[in-house]
Amino acid sequence: MANAQRDTSATSERSQALAGLQEFRQEAATLRAALRRFERAMERACRQVEREVPVHEIMGQIGVGELRADLVERLTRFEEARHRMRKACFRLSLTEGLSIGAIARLWGISRQLASRLVNETATDPAPGVRQTAPGTLPPRLKGMITTRPASKRESR
Repeated sequence: MANAQRDTSATSERSQALAGLQEFRQEAATLRAALRRFERAMERACRQVEREVPVHEIMGQIGVGELRADLVERLTRFEEARHRMRKACFRLSLTEGLSIGAIARLWGISRQLASRLVNETATDPAPGVRQTAPGTLPPRLKGMITTRPASKRESR
């Protein structure tokens, strides 16, 4: 009976780790595309600055506000997916027999952080751990950033 429960737990942990890895891979691709768009826009801006076009005109033409908001959104999603993926992988490693110390060494982090991530649940962070995912802006700063308006591409 105990072996059956352990096998079910390991299967569940493995499924969550796989889902986390797949989500992280997708968010990495999405972030990479956003970074490429931003890079191309900055290349255009540099060419225009070299031609002595006023910078405010250039930034208006390339839609710097929308580009920035999109990049912030993509970075936030990337960090959230990375956090979920690490938690799921750490839990699977623990189920597979690795110690917290071994997990920490493998991932190049402190044992304390590895322990917090293993023990953190989706709805109830461990005591003393900030309430937002790594990379997420504090509420005070997040309120200062305007959200990205729906672009013509998304409304189609």
